[in-house]
Amino acid sequence: LNFLFHDSYSIDPADLRKTILALAVQGKLVPQDPNDEPAEELIARIAEYRRGKKAREYGPITTEEASYEIPYSWSWVRLGNISLTSDSGWSPQCLPEARLGTEWGVLKVSAVSWGVFRPEENKALPPGVSARPDSEVQVGDFLLSRANTEDLVARSVIVDQTPPRLMMSDKIVRFTFPNEIEKAFINLANLSDPSRAYYAQNASGTSSSMKNVGREVMCNLPIPLPPLAEQRRIVAKVGQLMALVDQLEAQLTQSRATAEKLMEAVVAELTT
Repeated sequence: LNFLFHDSYSIDPADLRKTILALAVQGKLVPQDPNDEPAEELIARIAEYRRGKKAREYGPITTEEASYEIPYSWSWVRLGNISLTSDSGWSPQCLPEARLGTEWGVLKVSAVSWGVFRPEENKALPPGVSARPDSEVQVGDFLLSRANTEDLVARSVIVDQTPPRLMMSDKIVRFTFPNEIEKAFINLANLSDPSRAYYAQNASGTSSSMKNVGREVMCNLPIPLPPLAEQRRIVAKVGQLMALVDQLEAQLTQSRATAEKLMEAVVAELTT
């Protein structure tokens, strides 16, 4: 009975995940180390790289956009000011079915909408249409959906593994970052509630079933950036905590199934 009705089961795992994410991007999940290089210094270094590439500079974060306080060693920065490049794919008229084997295919937005990369979500390139290898997705790519439902638009994934010959569609945007940035932390920040609220406020489209977010909006996203070492500590801690939530969710599912069987047995005992 303790297993079936444990107090922790009264907390929705989805709420736990949101809380972990909120603490992570507010600097409350791991302690700050005064020996870490402040984010302000690594942002200055990235700015030098970007000037060398003649990349566009985006304006500073306003007081209104900094929606919560962050630790002294962190800095608010726009996504576009810490990325080196961004690009998107193309959307030819594809076949309705997924590609076969290692034929060329074009990814659907559903490939990048659910927190993990789903390469099977693709459409086959028609015969006679030449592929564009520069749009091919690679391991380590940071991808966002440019068009989707209100809840899913601009959600992001990092490609952990992928078969060859899969291209981005024009509804998928890829950002690249310098070594001073831990992409997994940017992914956490992009998926957090403040970022979701930002996209909801700046998305275009009258229907909630199809919203659009331009690359300009993505580049202006406010990011709370910690020192690089802390970025990595946060990512590691989030991974540990999310694994525990996964275990809790599995136990919750098992306890519910067991409780249902127990109830069926009790009812059968009382009615026979």
